[in-house]
Amino acid sequence: MQATGEPMTESTATEVQQLIAEGRAAALAGDTFTARARFRRATELDSENPEAWLGLSSVVPILAEKRDYLQRVLALDPTNTEAADSLAYVEKLIAEGLQIAPSHRRQEQHASGNASPLLSAPEPPTTTVDVAYCYIHPDRETGLRCVQCNRPICGSCAQMTPVGQLCPECRKARRPPHYQAELSHMLIGVVVGFFAGLIGSILVVALAGVPFLGLFLAMMSGPLMGALTVRIVEQLTRKRGRAMQASVGVGLGLGALPLFGFGVIALLSGAVLQLLLIGLWMALLIVTAVARLR
Repeated sequence: MQATGEPMTESTATEVQQLIAEGRAAALAGDTFTARARFRRATELDSENPEAWLGLSSVVPILAEKRDYLQRVLALDPTNTEAADSLAYVEKLIAEGLQIAPSHRRQEQHASGNASPLLSAPEPPTTTVDVAYCYIHPDRETGLRCVQCNRPICGSCAQMTPVGQLCPECRKARRPPHYQAELSHMLIGVVVGFFAGLIGSILVVALAGVPFLGLFLAMMSGPLMGALTVRIVEQLTRKRGRAMQASVGVGLGLGALPLFGFGVIALLSGAVLQLLLIGLWMALLIVTAVARLR
C-alpha cells in the first residue's frame, strides 16, 4: 500500500489507472470476481484514489461494505455527487433491512454455490433478464439494463455506478442542475474567459517592464482575475463542472494568445524573468478558474 506522504512514482500511477480501467471493463462484462481483484489492488497501490474506492464499492455485494467504501470516497472527495447519491441509496436499502445489494444477489449465489447464509435467504422478487437491443444502438444485442429506467443498454453505453449500471440519459439526469451545462452556457464561459484573458494579458505586458514589482503583482492578479472570471460566469450561467471548466479554460487561453507572442520575444531576447512572469500569471489564472468551477 502506498505510504501516506510518500510520493507516487509515475509507473505506479499508470498501473493504478490501468487497474481501474480493467476493473470497470470486468464489471461491465459481469465478471465481478476479476473486477474486485483489480479495484482492490488499485486501492492497495494508492489508498488515496477515490476512483479506485468508488469502483470497489460498485462490485461488492454486502451493503455495509459498499457503504464503507462510499464513505471513504466522500472523505477523499467531498464533492463527488455520484458517491453521495449512491451512499444515500445504499443507506435506504440498509434501513429497509437488506444486507445484499439486489443486483448482486443472483451472481454471488452462483459463485458461492449458495453456501452463504446471507445469500441463501429468500431473495426479493426479480424479473427474468431477456436479451434485448440497446435503445441507443439498435443493432447491438444486450442483456444489460439501466437500473433506473430499465431500458436496455449495450456495454459501451452502460456507465457503472455503485448501485449498478446507468444509461447516459439517467446518469446525466442524476447530476445536480448546476452541473448540467448546455452549449449556450459553455459559449458564455468561452466568451467571458476570452475577455478576461485578453484584459489580463494586456495588464501583464504592462507590468513586465517593472521586473520584481511585476512578478509580485502577477502572483496577486492571476488568482484574483481567475476568481473574478468564475464569479461572472456563475452569475450568468449558474453552472459549473467539467464542461464549464473546459470552456472557461479555452476562453482564457484564447484571450491570452498575445502573451505567447510576447513570451517568444522575451525568450529570444534572453529576458528570462519576463518569461517567468508570463508563465506564472497564466498558470495562476487558469488553475484558479478551473479549480473554482469543480
